[in-house]
Amino acid sequence: MTTTSISKSLLTSVLSVYFVLTLLVTCVQILGEYYDTKRMLVEELQNQQTTFSNSLARSLWEFNYDQINATAEGLISIPAITGIIIRDDTGKVMVELGDAAAQFLLPNNSSEVFNIPESSGVFGYYAPLIFEFSGQSSPVGDVTLFSNRDVAIERIKVSLYFIVANALIKSTFLIVLFSFAFSRQLHRPMRDLTEQINNFRLDDLDHSRIRLHDQRNTEFLMVEQAYNQLLDKLEDYQHDLNSTQRQLLHANRKLDEQNTMLEQDVANKTSSLSQVLLDLERRKTELEQRQHKLIREIRQRQTIEADLRDANSRLQSSLTALEQAQSQLFESERMASLGGLVAGITHDVSTPLGISITAASFLREQMQSLNQALNERTLTQHQFEEFLLTGNDAMQLLENNLARSSELINSFKQVAVDQTSESVREFNLKKYLHEVIHSLRPRWKNSQYNIELDCDDSLTISAPAGAFAQIFTNLIVNSLLHGFESQVTGHIQISVRAIDENKLEFTYSDNGKGLTTEQLEKLFDPFFTTKRQQGGSGLGTHIIRNLVTQTLHGSITANSEVGKGLTYRFVIPVNYR
Repeated sequence: MTTTSISKSLLTSVLSVYFVLTLLVTCVQILGEYYDTKRMLVEELQNQQTTFSNSLARSLWEFNYDQINATAEGLISIPAITGIIIRDDTGKVMVELGDAAAQFLLPNNSSEVFNIPESSGVFGYYAPLIFEFSGQSSPVGDVTLFSNRDVAIERIKVSLYFIVANALIKSTFLIVLFSFAFSRQLHRPMRDLTEQINNFRLDDLDHSRIRLHDQRNTEFLMVEQAYNQLLDKLEDYQHDLNSTQRQLLHANRKLDEQNTMLEQDVANKTSSLSQVLLDLERRKTELEQRQHKLIREIRQRQTIEADLRDANSRLQSSLTALEQAQSQLFESERMASLGGLVAGITHDVSTPLGISITAASFLREQMQSLNQALNERTLTQHQFEEFLLTGNDAMQLLENNLARSSELINSFKQVAVDQTSESVREFNLKKYLHEVIHSLRPRWKNSQYNIELDCDDSLTISAPAGAFAQIFTNLIVNSLLHGFESQVTGHIQISVRAIDENKLEFTYSDNGKGLTTEQLEKLFDPFFTTKRQQGGSGLGTHIIRNLVTQTLHGSITANSEVGKGLTYRFVIPVNYR
């Protein structure tokens, strides 16, 4: 059996711990140097952006592309800058030079500066470009300057050499020092102790004692004293053992005589008790078997009862959790739909408002010029007529775009309020459905899709309007996302007709790609979607069915074939006139 030296093992453990700590400290120092250099590079990027921001803003405002390119080439020639991206106020990239990060990391029209986090070794500094003109600040674009890991490493190369060399020198010195100390204080005394213990002889205990040299007040001296005391006790035990052996031999002889007598008595009594013992053993075995059988049956019944109680408790908890999850998912889908309306209507409202602001600014400049000419007595009839003509056009532009914004906001306001409320109110069905469609129009305004609504103009109903808004919002969004996928054109037909005094039949159909028979069977199942990997939740049609059957107390069916679109028919009991 091979043995390992304690001194070597201890020395290896100490040096291993030291090497690990030295490696960790060295890595921390290197990382500190790297991040400090990276921070200084970001500050340099910020200083360069501050220096050239006014020139770039003016160039973007004047559409001076030559000046923009010249400025970008000047910036990329700076050693700290390895890449640059300049965009206009629409987010279009005007210049992209050098090693730059992916554009999806950049914000869209952000008005605040921030640092671009490191990605694939590239990091940078983003800042918007603001042009000051006539006391007004106008965002004209943004600029992002990039640097990379190679530049930072090149700057800290000398520091890295110094840190590594320092760690190697300290490690070498400590290895030599520890090796000498462990050899002198541990390895040599241990070797001397081992040699003397190997000379142990049981028949010569006096010469087997340990006598170590050059050991004062150490653990090895304690081992020497303990070992010699053990030999003293062993010598005493040998004397006691010899005396005890002699007494044991005498006792064994008497014990043999008594055993012979007892064996005779036992033989006589055993023959009479054997039959009784056999009968008792047989009855004991039968009783034990019955007892084990009863215990097994009781344990099985207790286990079954516990399993049933546990299963019942889990089923009750699962049912409660499912009901809560269904309610939460329903509310999340409703708010997600409302969020889509907000995003679309915000984008559409921003365009006419922007045009109105531009027209108002232009009209103010014209009025200031006219007022200056009037004060200087240089106003001509031609200038005044030109002002009236352009002013009339600007006012017409303001009225049209503000009216457009008001129309969009009113349509969205009513639909948004209804989607967050379940209250019953009286409303014109055709007009309300037009408002729902109008609020969703931003989703397909750049596509050749159209929606046709066939409904009586005078049909007024009393019902929860939010449910109708949610149903038709989900139907139209499903057609746009799933039915018209990969289609350039699309048509949606919505028709409403009365089938008796208090029932309305709604028919919704599109000419999309349709569904297979297997997909149609799962259409209303929760979490069923054809776009599982693209963010689809699979709750849209499930929510439609719940709204029709539970909220509106109606019924709904669907028909579809591949390539022939999808048709929904649902009948709802309502009060109408």
